[in-house]
Amino acid sequence: MEKANFNAEIIDLIRNTNKDFIENELRPFLRIPSNTLNYEGIILAKNYLISYISEFSEKLNEYKGEINPLIIARIEGEIKEPLLIYMMYDTQPISKEKEWISNPFGAEIKILPPPIDTLGDCIIARGAYNSKTPLLCFLNVVKILKMQDNLPISLLLLFDGDEEKGSPSLLKFLENKNQRELFKNCIDAYYPSAKQDLSQKSVLKLGYKGILSLTIKISSKNKEPHSAFSGMIHNPASDLVSLLNTIYSNNEFHINSLRSSYVMTAEEQSLIETLMKEFDIDIIKKKAGIEQTIEDEPQKVFINYLYNPTFNISTLKSGFLEEGIKNYVPNQAVCNIDIRFAHNVSTDVILKEIKEKIDNFSKKTKNQIEMTINIDYESSRVNKDSTLVKSLIKSAEILGFSTELWPLSAAANPLSKIHKVMGLDFITGGLGIGGYAHSANEFIQYDSIINNRLSNYYFLKFYSKIIKEKV
Repeated sequence: MEKANFNAEIIDLIRNTNKDFIENELRPFLRIPSNTLNYEGIILAKNYLISYISEFSEKLNEYKGEINPLIIARIEGEIKEPLLIYMMYDTQPISKEKEWISNPFGAEIKILPPPIDTLGDCIIARGAYNSKTPLLCFLNVVKILKMQDNLPISLLLLFDGDEEKGSPSLLKFLENKNQRELFKNCIDAYYPSAKQDLSQKSVLKLGYKGILSLTIKISSKNKEPHSAFSGMIHNPASDLVSLLNTIYSNNEFHINSLRSSYVMTAEEQSLIETLMKEFDIDIIKKKAGIEQTIEDEPQKVFINYLYNPTFNISTLKSGFLEEGIKNYVPNQAVCNIDIRFAHNVSTDVILKEIKEKIDNFSKKTKNQIEMTINIDYESSRVNKDSTLVKSLIKSAEILGFSTELWPLSAAANPLSKIHKVMGLDFITGGLGIGGYAHSANEFIQYDSIINNRLSNYYFLKFYSKIIKEKV
C-alpha cells in the first residue's frame, strides 16, 4: 500500500474517540426529527450543524431555500482549491410507525429481526443510513484534522435541507450565476455515504440514473354524485388510469425517448461480466427487503435493475378510502410517478413528450389535468480511473475491504445537476453498513461506524496525494 503521509496519532484519536462520538454527537443528531416538511425539526438539525462546524470553518453562510435552508461552509486545508462535499440533513417522513421496532427518532441500539440479525447491534433511526450518520462521521473527522492542523485539502461543504423533495433550494441556487461562482474553483464533488454491502464489500457506482418525478392530478367541477350517474360524466380516476396508459403500459414506454432499450457500452458490459462472477443478487434483495422479482435469472434481474427505464407509481389516490363501500363518482384523482432512466436523454425531452400525451388526452375529457414537476435529474457517469474512484478504492483497501465497481446506480442524485452545470466529477462512497432507507427500521451497523470515520481520513489523504502529484 502506498504511503500518503498518514499520522498514527490522528488514526489513534479517531479510534479512541469512536464511542464518545457515537454517544455524544451522532445519536443526539439522529434524534432530531428532521424530515423535510417538519420545519421545527429542520431548524433544530440546521442549528446543530451550524454550531458543530462553526468550531472549525473559516466561512459559513446560510441561504434561504425554496423549502429549507442551504448551508455552505468553507474549510481551509493545505491544497487551496477545494473539494466540494455534498451532504443532506433532511430525511423522509415516518410511515408505518407500527413496523418500527423502536422510536424512529430514538436512535436506540437494537438487533434487527432476521435476516439482518446477523449484523449484531445497530442504531435504528430515520436518517441513520440515508444519510445523517455518514454526514456527521465526515464532519467529525474534518474537525479532528483541523484541530491537529492536518487537513490536507480545502473543502467546500454544501448542506442540502430538502433533498427528499428533489432539492428545489439547490436547483434554484444553481440558477443564479453569482451563486454558482462559489463552486467555480472546486476540483470534484463527493457525497460521503455508507456503501458496504452485507458481505462487507465496498460498493462504488460509477454513475446514476436520471429521474423525473411528477404529480398528476385530474379533477372535475362536479360534486361526488352516485355512481348511477356515471354514464353522464367523466370519472377522474378512470381518466387518470387511461392517461397513464398512454405513457406506459404492459411494461413498455409509449414515448420515443424511452421506447428503445438502453445499449450498454463495452466497458459497462465488462464491468457487469466481472460483477456477475461473484455477485449475489440475494444480498441486494435481503438488504432492500425484496421477496419477489419480475425475473428469476439473477443476471437478468441485475441488468434490468440497472438499465431498464422504469415507470413507478408511488401514490395513486382517489375515491372512497375509508372502510366499507360507497358507490359514487369521485371528483379528483392524484398520482405520484417517478421515471428513472440510464439513457443519455434530457429530462426536457421526456417532459415535452409527456406534455404532448396530456394535451392529446385532455381533448377527450372535460376534466382538468394538472402536472407538477417534483424532481428532474439527468443521468451521469464518472470514469473508473478518476481521482475520486481511485482514492475510495485505496481507502477501503487499507482497512482490509475490497471494492466492487458497478457501472451504474439505479438511484438518482442531486449532484447530477452540479455535474451538468459545473462540469464536476462526483461520486458517492464510504465504508459502513446500513440499510432500509425510506423504510421502517432504517439502520446503521454500530461496529461499522468506526470504519466510516477512518475511511474518511484515508480518503482525504489519498485524494490529496493524487491531486498534488497531478499538479
